[in-house]
Amino acid sequence: MPRSYSVGEFADELGVHVQTVKRWCRDGDLDYTRTPGGYRRIPRRELHRLAGTARPRDRIALYTRVSSHGQKNSGDLDRQRDRLTEYAHDHGWSVENTYSDIGSGLNEDRRGLQSLLDDVQDAEYGRVLVTYEDRLTRFGFSYLERYFDCYGVTVTVTENETDKSAHEELVDDLIKLVASFSGKLYGMRSSKKQQVVETVENEVTIDE
Repeated sequence: MPRSYSVGEFADELGVHVQTVKRWCRDGDLDYTRTPGGYRRIPRRELHRLAGTARPRDRIALYTRVSSHGQKNSGDLDRQRDRLTEYAHDHGWSVENTYSDIGSGLNEDRRGLQSLLDDVQDAEYGRVLVTYEDRLTRFGFSYLERYFDCYGVTVTVTENETDKSAHEELVDDLIKLVASFSGKLYGMRSSKKQQVVETVENEVTIDE
């Protein structure tokens, strides 16, 4: 199934005339975007909405992540899950599935995240809860949010304040980025690369 439809494809799916779909677009009854060539593209969620098969927003999934086994052993993963579960129950939502990862938010190949991305295409829930945006990904949150939206699933971030406990993880991710880029510039085994990494470590590390 495509993530979005041309006007003709959308009309065929609903069994209506192409001009009807164009009129819905002009009247603001359909959400759509335009390609660089000016053609309308209508997201799949609009098909679900008009067909009466929109995902139920009160049936949800949880996603939790910590960067290390030490954080997991200290209960951080459980605390995230408990806060999200409480948030869901306070809103009268039903938790249908839970996905968890232990790993950096820079890692795109996390098993839990990959399962979530695969399942969301045919899932029975219409919402994913995370405590903070960086639990889902360190960078590119808006792209993931748009991906979920294509399947009629909303991502809800439950915490408004900065995650103060994530300072150590942010420092680790920053050092990994610096190591990666300086390694490409100077060579992974070069003394210059090691010097750059050590300088950054000294600057961003806060003494306890």
